[in-house]
Amino acid sequence: MSLIKGFHHLTACVSGAQEDVDFYVKLLGQSLVKKTVLLDGDTPIYHLYYGNAEGAPGTLVTSFPFRHKGVHGRRGSGQIRVINYSVPAGALEFWRQRFAAHGVPHEAVVQRFGEQRLRFQHPCGIEFDLVASDRDTRPACTATDIPEAFAIRGVHSITLSLREVDESIRFMQEALEFRYAGASGPYHRFETGDGAPGTVVEFMHEPDRLQGSSIYGEGTIHHVAFAVDNVAQQMVLKERFMGMGYIDTSESVNRNYFRSMYFKMPGGVIFEAATTDIGFAIDEEPGHFGQEFQLPPWLKDRKDELLARLEPIVV
Repeated sequence: MSLIKGFHHLTACVSGAQEDVDFYVKLLGQSLVKKTVLLDGDTPIYHLYYGNAEGAPGTLVTSFPFRHKGVHGRRGSGQIRVINYSVPAGALEFWRQRFAAHGVPHEAVVQRFGEQRLRFQHPCGIEFDLVASDRDTRPACTATDIPEAFAIRGVHSITLSLREVDESIRFMQEALEFRYAGASGPYHRFETGDGAPGTVVEFMHEPDRLQGSSIYGEGTIHHVAFAVDNVAQQMVLKERFMGMGYIDTSESVNRNYFRSMYFKMPGGVIFEAATTDIGFAIDEEPGHFGQEFQLPPWLKDRKDELLARLEPIVV
């Protein structure tokens, strides 16, 4: 049994902050769980967390809006190509009509691994799929114009773009202890736990796609975080990776709401093991997540300065 419980969060570098809030909250019906800042670098950048109202691991997608910094990432191989959200079976037609009404770029419904999927785009060009599933029991992310019967439940899976897959297949099986669940054309599927939405990773084999960037830069998905219980489990994974020769692995880093250990899988995608033992209630009461701009203790005395340098946002 893998120490990984499924997803914790995904992190993308987007364009403007307000258009990002509008995309997740107004279009998709997600809750803005936390407004804080990127803890790396000198330029203040928002770190915006979206998910269900409880901020549960596995429902979270987070954003670094990079427009005001002017740094652009390069999309390509060695990156997460698609973020896949889970919706109930029979919900895709509702979303197709919703995207058409809002002018959101989207494609025809396709089927893969026995699941129907609807591709659409974030304003900065990042790709998303809605995946119809009758196996997702997580609470619905409803809104006044999004009925529960059609609402997003959380992250279903991720799709990685890889130039080569053989070593990465071994890594998923031997280092992360995911099951190989089969292939469909250029796609390979891996599962942990019961294989329900929130526990699935896909590879897309694209041998001719050029390598993408690994930097923080607008228009790319920077990393995926998998959920582990605590730092002790991070260290078990770190020792396993190091013993197998995967030495590109960080120490455990304090991210205020969790601790993070970063590592690169063989195909170049940045992975993270994030702990679930802290959570978002350390600075806001449940039911009030995302209402105020929050900073970790070591930045609280800079709150007014940082806010003055960030784009105002309205939810």
